[in-house]
Amino acid sequence: MILTQRLRRGLLAGASALALALLPAGLAPTTAGATTADATTAGATTAAAAPAGDGSGPTPVDLNTTRAFADTFRLDPSQDTDPMYGLNVGIDARQSPPEKQHGISYTRVSGRWDTSVAPDQWFVQTSHPDHPNKLLFAKGVSAVMLGAPAVADGTGHYTVSTVIDPVVGDTTGKDWGSIVLSRSHRGNGYVTGGDVDLGLTVNSRGELALFHGGGGETPFWTGSVAPTAQYAVALTVSTGADRAVTLTVNGTPFTVSAPAGVTRWPGSGFLYLGAYLSDPNRVTTFGDGAGHGLNVSRIDTSATRSAKPLVDTFDGAPNATADFGLNQDLGARQPSLISADYTAVSGVKGLALDPPAGSVQVNSPAQPNVLSFPKGTSAVRLNKPATSDVQSGAYTVHAVLTPVVGATTGQDWASLAVSNASGGTGAVDAEDVALGLRVQADGGLTLFQGGTPTALTAVPAAGSYEVSVALATGDKQQATVRVNGATVFSGRTDARLPRDGYVSLGAHHSAAGRVTTVDDLRVSTLGGLGYYGFFDIRDPNEPNYGANHAPEVAQWTNFNNYLRDQDPRLEFLDQCLPASCVIDLNQETVIPRSPGDWQVTPNPNAAQNLLDLVRRIGPNIDKIGAVDMTDEAYSHGLNGDQVKAQAQQIRAAFPDKTLIMSLDRWNAEQTAPIPPEVDIVGFDYYCVGRGEIQWRLANLKTFLSSPDQHLMLFPESTNEQGVADGCYSGKTDADVAAYNDEYRAIAAQDPRVVYLQNFRWLGPDQPTKVPLTVAAQQRIGSAVVNATPTPAPASVGVYRPSDAGFAEAAHNGWYTGRTGFGGGGDAVPLTGHWNGPGTDTIGVYHPDTSTFQLSNDNATVAATFPFGVPGDIPLVGDWSGQGRTTVGVYRPSDQYFYLSDDNSTITYRIKLGNEGWKPLVGDWDGNGTTTVAVYDPQTQTFYLNDSNRTEHPRPGVRFGNPGDRPIKGDWDGTGKETIGVYRPGDQSFYGAAENSDLVIYSKKFGNPGDVPLVGNWG
Repeated sequence: MILTQRLRRGLLAGASALALALLPAGLAPTTAGATTADATTAGATTAAAAPAGDGSGPTPVDLNTTRAFADTFRLDPSQDTDPMYGLNVGIDARQSPPEKQHGISYTRVSGRWDTSVAPDQWFVQTSHPDHPNKLLFAKGVSAVMLGAPAVADGTGHYTVSTVIDPVVGDTTGKDWGSIVLSRSHRGNGYVTGGDVDLGLTVNSRGELALFHGGGGETPFWTGSVAPTAQYAVALTVSTGADRAVTLTVNGTPFTVSAPAGVTRWPGSGFLYLGAYLSDPNRVTTFGDGAGHGLNVSRIDTSATRSAKPLVDTFDGAPNATADFGLNQDLGARQPSLISADYTAVSGVKGLALDPPAGSVQVNSPAQPNVLSFPKGTSAVRLNKPATSDVQSGAYTVHAVLTPVVGATTGQDWASLAVSNASGGTGAVDAEDVALGLRVQADGGLTLFQGGTPTALTAVPAAGSYEVSVALATGDKQQATVRVNGATVFSGRTDARLPRDGYVSLGAHHSAAGRVTTVDDLRVSTLGGLGYYGFFDIRDPNEPNYGANHAPEVAQWTNFNNYLRDQDPRLEFLDQCLPASCVIDLNQETVIPRSPGDWQVTPNPNAAQNLLDLVRRIGPNIDKIGAVDMTDEAYSHGLNGDQVKAQAQQIRAAFPDKTLIMSLDRWNAEQTAPIPPEVDIVGFDYYCVGRGEIQWRLANLKTFLSSPDQHLMLFPESTNEQGVADGCYSGKTDADVAAYNDEYRAIAAQDPRVVYLQNFRWLGPDQPTKVPLTVAAQQRIGSAVVNATPTPAPASVGVYRPSDAGFAEAAHNGWYTGRTGFGGGGDAVPLTGHWNGPGTDTIGVYHPDTSTFQLSNDNATVAATFPFGVPGDIPLVGDWSGQGRTTVGVYRPSDQYFYLSDDNSTITYRIKLGNEGWKPLVGDWDGNGTTTVAVYDPQTQTFYLNDSNRTEHPRPGVRFGNPGDRPIKGDWDGTGKETIGVYRPGDQSFYGAAENSDLVIYSKKFGNPGDVPLVGNWG
């Protein structure tokens, strides 16, 4: 809920990994935070506070700006012309926005139940000559969406008001005008759509109906007023416990309670206006023609003004799910263009553990429209990182923390932390946390840097605390922390601040029955794969001349590129969602050296042309999320100075838009200059496979002008002749589909890769021509757009026999925690999910007694049992797809695997390999079942078997060097485990692509003599 009164390989991932590799036997650093954090925190409200920095920290970005909204619909009727028909014309004059702000534009949507394709432009017009100063709907069914969501004020209410004439000239029919409120900005605007939170219809005879999505065509309330020519409507929504809707029509008030399934109305919602007309000769109007057009008591102008931020309102998600709402309805409750999912974590230092079920909830019945922690200590981790912006070199994280609901005393706390580790436990005092803030119920504050606490000056007790943390990374290494408007820290930091910082939110309670909540999470710029779309989604030239294919891919894309070429029209912007469209600027910035020439030269009028374009775009500027420089500028004949000048000109005209630059593959192999103004840079090279793309991507990183620049890739979309070079010479649909999966896997490995722009979408018959490729793109795109949780990539760790110490690192190599278990000596370390799906915990096998000891909490022994005979090699896996890990052994004397589903009896017995070979097991095909494999150390060759019943190994794959130890892991989050090796000589882990010797993962972790571990711990 939002309330506007806001209470190269082998390289180390980071400094922590390097530190661990050099540590003596103690394994993990010892910090003051390990023993003094609680005492320091307890004194935060009374003890003399440490200095709050040197004042040099960055200014946090204001990520929550709101204002009232009014559109008079006043417009000279002469401007109601093709192709814009007045909808987004003259908006600044109509809406009178505050100084330095633009008006809010509208997006044309279908208004229908059976399609997401918006109708022709003329279906919705502003100030038609026959209906001046009104919003008009004609020709049937259609709708528009306001580009900023309505949001509750400090009292928890918001109001929408307008004047509706359902059918001009009729007071007896049943055709209607509608007002729809939906958390989703991807809806159709039809009143009974599943995304609709609240929908109102008013028909010509004065009949009124309220709908809630999922209820079908049956309203949850009906009423009526006397028929008249038009209806003045005010709809007020209470987000409080009363769940009330107050509807006033022509002065008659109606108070309605929410239907039973609604615990609270969401604190924000996108507004859709629409009409249902059964006769194409009828029209519906909104507004009275005299200045009362559309009013909204308050809108959130920051959630949709840019393609960069993440916003999570936590509103309305279904809570009765296995994850208690945590990753439900992300695409709806997150009104920003990009979305992200979460992982529930323990919130406690040490090895990773799953918190108890229900420890983290979203939109629970007791705490609606917020993220809540009702069970002691726990945390959540955002699975995409906050990331530095090119222009500022910084990022801001904002949230509203309520340490204990209903209390303003005591030292129970909520926390916000930014970690170097991609898979930390969420503990604010952990060593991987670069900057963390603990906020007590009584206003006490403690800042943590790498596990070291610093008491800060307390703020007045307030129940809820609005926290903003700004981090300037790179050479600056400065931070600012604000709590309820007060700057409590500003200056340089002791811990290294990450360019890609993983945000966690946590809680600690000292007594049962207490609850912590978090609301309104906002991140200024998000890393990781967040954008997915197509190059040239609109055909500007023959044969289609302006055909917009975006609706064909709308459900699984969020960032499509529009080529305009010589087509000057901009009407396609009316159908773009806020900040969702990418436009090219070739028309304005370059001209061919001769007619039809591939080579271009800078347009001498580029600067003015760009300013003129901005003027023509007008208020639709908020539909543009990014602008493209000249595609493959260097191959088109521009030099470095010319490219830099172009970037500067574009930045001047579009100061707040993401600037994209693309290279051909030859320039990605060289050191082509990348202007510092560029936000995202990428290259294309089609149908060549992962190794070629991966190498060039690594090379491109070496000559970026700023380490804050992000990366994009161009997956191929078809093997059709003449489209993507390299794809139409023997490549099949299946080949192209597989290449698409490789691009996704590359992005999963690298949070700097933020955008996949597919080349190209050619029309509605593409699914027929290349069905496998389109299916892969739909699957990948849907996961990106909706932030669908995907398999967690493997993490690494070590076991140190000298002290029986287990230590874990995140996937990106940062140390996250350690513990002692198993007694050391000749014990063999194990990891698995012994109780069912989830985070792996530890265990050991004692070869002298052939005994397994397994732990469910990384501390105590949960099960001890014998299996096998002396001389066996222990194995663990899910042999039958039960969802939990059980044990097995490999017997070198007969080369048989003995596998048990119940840790007692033998379920599978299979022979594989030769004398002297090493066993390993893994889920090689991603079907949820662990099967056997062997490794020949003499030839460094792996043989994988996809069955535990019959011996039929895949062709051998050679990988690694003599002396390496065989390992396996899901290195890139595909759901399949692949081979790898651990190199004891330099303590490095190397993971390979499927059925390949291509290195796709490398991290260094541990000390000489350590035993490698691979598993799922974040």
